[in-house]
Amino acid sequence: MFARVLKIFGIVALCAFFMFGAVEFWVYKNRDRIFRTVQNAVNENLNGNLEIEDFKFRPFYGGLGLNFTMSNVKLTDSLYHVHKKPFLEADFMHVALDLRGFYKGDIKVKNLVLQNGNLKMFVRRDGYSNLSIFKSTKDSTKKKSGGNNSVLQKLGNIRFINFGVNYADSLKLKYYGAIFRDATNIVSETDSTINSTLTGSVFFNGLTFKLDKGGFLVNQETTLSMAMGFDEDEKKLKIYPSILESATHDKIGIHGEFDFSDTLRTFKLNFEANGIEVKNALPLLTKRLQKQIDSLGIQTSVETRVKVAGQLSGQQPHVAVFFKTDTFNYELPVGVLRNMKADGSFTNQADTTQIPSVFNSRLTAPKVTGFFETIPFTLDLVVNDFRNPRANLDGRIVADSTNLGQLLDPSRYKFKNGTAKIDFHFNGSLKNFYNPDTDQFDGKILGKVSLNDIGMDYLPRKVRLSKIKGDFTFNEKAVVFPDLHFYDGVNMLYLRGKLVDLIPYLFGSPKPLRASVDLNIPSWQLNWLETLLAPRANIARKNKKKLKLSELLDDAIDKMEITAKLDSKKLTYRRFTGKDVKGQFTIKNNAVNIEYFQMKAFGGGNFRISGEMDNSGKSQFPQMALRGKIVNADVHSVFYSFDNFGQKTITHENLNGILSTDFDFQSHLNNNVRLIPSTMRGVLHFNLRNGSISNFEPFMKMKKLIFKRRNFEEVKFAPIHNEVKLKGQEIEIAPMEIESNVLTLYLDGIYSFGRKTDMNIQIPLSNLKKRDSTYVLDPNNREKKEGSKIFLRAIDENGEVNIKLAFRKKKDSKDKEKDKDKAKREEEGLTTEEIQK
Repeated sequence: MFARVLKIFGIVALCAFFMFGAVEFWVYKNRDRIFRTVQNAVNENLNGNLEIEDFKFRPFYGGLGLNFTMSNVKLTDSLYHVHKKPFLEADFMHVALDLRGFYKGDIKVKNLVLQNGNLKMFVRRDGYSNLSIFKSTKDSTKKKSGGNNSVLQKLGNIRFINFGVNYADSLKLKYYGAIFRDATNIVSETDSTINSTLTGSVFFNGLTFKLDKGGFLVNQETTLSMAMGFDEDEKKLKIYPSILESATHDKIGIHGEFDFSDTLRTFKLNFEANGIEVKNALPLLTKRLQKQIDSLGIQTSVETRVKVAGQLSGQQPHVAVFFKTDTFNYELPVGVLRNMKADGSFTNQADTTQIPSVFNSRLTAPKVTGFFETIPFTLDLVVNDFRNPRANLDGRIVADSTNLGQLLDPSRYKFKNGTAKIDFHFNGSLKNFYNPDTDQFDGKILGKVSLNDIGMDYLPRKVRLSKIKGDFTFNEKAVVFPDLHFYDGVNMLYLRGKLVDLIPYLFGSPKPLRASVDLNIPSWQLNWLETLLAPRANIARKNKKKLKLSELLDDAIDKMEITAKLDSKKLTYRRFTGKDVKGQFTIKNNAVNIEYFQMKAFGGGNFRISGEMDNSGKSQFPQMALRGKIVNADVHSVFYSFDNFGQKTITHENLNGILSTDFDFQSHLNNNVRLIPSTMRGVLHFNLRNGSISNFEPFMKMKKLIFKRRNFEEVKFAPIHNEVKLKGQEIEIAPMEIESNVLTLYLDGIYSFGRKTDMNIQIPLSNLKKRDSTYVLDPNNREKKEGSKIFLRAIDENGEVNIKLAFRKKKDSKDKEKDKDKAKREEEGLTTEEIQK
């Protein structure tokens, strides 16, 4: 039985072999006639011409059948002689005809291989297209009614090997081009649908939908797996779920539908990509989109879905994008946003009553999270109008002592405790929020900063602050703090005021930073001068790139101009004490300009000064220049408060009296806020009433020479008025009378805090008259001044002031000049009378 079955199969196979052999032999014998029949059939359906240089019958190429290989194939349209651009060129074209329809005269191509060539389609500016090479259905039906003679419908499976396909529309400025390295299109048919599956490697020259915006997929290698179907009854082209794989092996899903059933010709396209890197996606986009996205500086992977819907008529389609990013970093001028995540959507038809456009576009990211350096934040972002993008942004930043220090420079700022919260809103242009040419903003910034019990050390200035609490409200022009208070280690300070142009400064504005502050210190122990005038600590900055915000804050602190009004019930500084303190001063470039500073001090007197203190680095040491007035001050308290002005000869322990004075004084200070005596300069006008001096050493030495029985231990003076000039450590005393209970004397000369004291002392002989406790002070007595006198000199000898008897008054510099002039004239022969004249 089995042998019989094998015999039957053998007989059938042999018959089939001879049958196919006979067919192939017949085809081979009639190959010229068959080929020309096919060529004529093709030309009948074309408005053009098909040229074939050579052909070969290849019965076994791709299997048994009517197989031909044509070489140097050229297909041209009817106007080829004008534009000289072939519709199709191929070095080789392998054709397999369908035997089933061949004998009935219905020639169909079962398989077609196009190798080493190009298919070029175009539309000229005058509207002519070489696609007119294919005759319309109306023309076809005239020739053969009821026949299905469309050339495209007669094509079966197609394989492209190194074959380019291009379409250029000069009228609508569109261009599509690709080279099929090796791709196969398999066609299958149902009752009303033609299905096509295109798979293989494709190099895209570019897909340009709008010339001014550039093309997609420019010079990109891809692998396609595209499935499509055209429903003849519904006139719809459907793209079934398909895959485009890029050269970086990122896969983009594609599906959609084109509706040709009416004149609107609508379409829907959907794209999906999961986890595609931004750097890998950029080459697939247009140059404009690449530049816009790359300018953001975002490098991460993105999950995205894109929906495009519109009409093929040329109207802008509606685009909707949904995205979700992986974590990424974003660098700002003031620091880095780290571990950011964002998800949101984009549409080019935000207002559904308006047509889609770049002006009607909107990006929405309802929750963007991340860290500003080490501080967590959340943002809600909306961007409108992508031609001139404008953003609405609401955000919150919450920080505490554990991350504030890392945000700034831990070697310069040390946070100990407390929290800070920032809420802000931005509404403005993303491209040109700040215009450096006009120094203007296109938009608004609003926000609030809340500080709660923050402790901070600013190490370069050795400033230690704690209990910092208060709110700041800000916009693009100013920062306002209505109630800020903190503790500086000694004092509780209460501030309110405004900081102007901080945000412009951060954007590079040339405007100076200006702050106006009302400062109230209930009980003020002044501890700022040492800090202000101290040399700057040289602390090495860490990671300069990372600490940009620290640099900006340091620079802002150093360059800020602060105008402050001061109010304090009590002020103490070392020995100095004042009450009801009021003042106004400006701090700029590490210098203090005191407009006025007034208080009650020195035992009930009034004290008012103005001046400058400069530590800007222009000179080696800080400089001080003061102008002031003291009225009805206790001179004992004055000397005590100012530490005896840096000298030990006349001290607060010696002096008593009521002093009124106005002065102009300047000096350099050391970094401990001590006067440097050699740099002191000044002029002092004073009026001393009820003055007395006790146990003054020069008077005690005078007592050893004269009036040994008088009370030099307690000398009381009549009112003294005079002017003294200070140069370095020397006080130049203009001639003045000192009328006291022990004697009357006249003084002038140099009193030195160093070793240059040289003073003239004139003691009228009228002092020989008895003076006891009943003596009445008699200043400005002419007889005493013009009468006979004893001349003494107080002179420094080896650091000790000694008083000696002099035979005449030491001449001052003016007298010496007169003597020199007189001698010169006498040498010239002038008489004394002439000299006097």
